[in-house]
Parts: sequence; C-alpha cells; structure tokens
Amino acid sequence: MTSVIVAKKASKLFLDGAVVAFRELNIEIAEQEVLCIVGPSGCGKTTFLRCIAGLTEISEGELTVHGKSVDGPPDGVAMVFQHFGLLPWKTVYENCAFGLAMAGAPAAKIEERVMHYINLVGLQGFERRYPYQLSGGMQQRVGLVRALAMNPSVLLMDEPFAALDAQTRETLQEELLRIMQLPEERKTMVFVTHSIDEAILLADRVAIMKARPARVKEMLDIPFGWPRDVETVRSDPRFAELRSHVWRQLQSPPKKAAAGSAL
Repeated sequence: MTSVIVAKKASKLFLDGAVVAFRELNIEIAEQEVLCIVGPSGCGKTTFLRCIAGLTEISEGELTVHGKSVDGPPDGVAMVFQHFGLLPWKTVYENCAFGLAMAGAPAAKIEERVMHYINLVGLQGFERRYPYQLSGGMQQRVGLVRALAMNPSVLLMDEPFAALDAQTRETLQEELLRIMQLPEERKTMVFVTHSIDEAILLADRVAIMKARPARVKEMLDIPFGWPRDVETVRSDPRFAELRSHVWRQLQSPPKKAAAGSAL
C-alpha cells in the first residue's frame, strides 16, 4: 500500500536541543490506515501530530505527507484538537464552515458539505446555537464536523475525547467508528490517545511510545478487521490480551530521562 505519511529519523528539539520532544522517529502510515499513538505524558505525541499538520517544523530528519516535505500546513490535512478550539462568537454552523470559508469555497458548497456532516453527527437543529449553549460532547462534534467538511485525506486527532465524561467518550468513539466505516469517509488517520481501550478499538496499528525523548517502542498490529463492531471487539478475548500487553509495555521501567521534556 502507498505510504501517505513517512517519518525518517525525525526529531524535534526545542531551546537549542535542551528540550527534546521526540528523537529519530521512524514511522510509515499507509493510505486509509488508522494509527493510534499511545505513550507516557510528555513523550512528544502531540508535538509529532503538530509537525505532521505543519504547525511546527521538525529539527532533524525527514517528514513527508503525500511524498512532499512538510514545511507548512500540507494540502488535505485537517486536525481535531483536544480542547475543541471553537470560536465562541460564532454559531455552530459558522464554526463548522470556518475552514471552508477561509479557503474561499462558494457558499453553496459550504452549505452542502457542512449540513451533510452536521446531519451525520447528529447536530441538526443546533446550527444557530453558540458553543456555550452546547455540552462538551456536542462541542467536540462541531470540531469534528469542521475538520471533515474540509474533505481531508489525512485526519489528525489530538486526544479529541480526553476532556469528556466516560459515557460521552464511548458514545463519540462509536460515532467516529461508524463514520470511519462509510466508504466515502474512510481516511488516513493518526489518533493520539492515553486510552488503551480507545486505541485498540479504533486502530489498524498502535504505536507504543517510549518515555521522552520519544521513540517507537513497539508497533502493534490490531487483529480486528473492518467493518468493526464495538461490542464484538470488546467481547473478543484478544481485546483483553492486547490491553494487558500495551499496559505492560507502558509500565516498563523507563531509562533515566534526558534533560528537558516536551508535551
């Protein structure tokens, strides 16, 4: 399969090398693959995502998206943030349409795409509401619609459900899984999470990261194919085995940390 995202000995350093986010990462992510990244806090997971999105540059090595070096926001890449990132003075519809409007899309196209995804995630009827009038789960749905409306080929997810209560989190996991399995919505996805269960449920592969400076400790293949049903996956004996394995890998005593850290 074609590799969409390729990192070769990619490193990100801050303060002239005093702070190391990640060092010599080697990762290849195939077209329409879902890669979940788990690892200790501060090991550079979010920084790696920001580098893919072109929001910050790597310091050493290579990082390409669709074969082109990342030196700014790449075409076809959208990111969903942990803390929603909604504009409080704009309505649900205006927030969802923001990216398309900034790209200069015609009003008719904006309405078509935004309303399609608003309906897809169950936000119909809330188009004229403001973020403060929504629950946390609904705000995150708005963030997801804003990204999906751009029709990205690559979707970056930075712990998008971490701030939600457990029930809402599971509901949105199921919603995302449902959307991912629609043939027209299947995308290359990089999903950062602290939840082992979430990673196993959503991923084709799970990258288990070492403590800072981050490197890939293990790349774990997930044996559940597509289409994927939440209850079927959770009740499979392999789910518990995988969860225990990832937990043990994350709990392995880390080497003495290098000076500096980064989120």
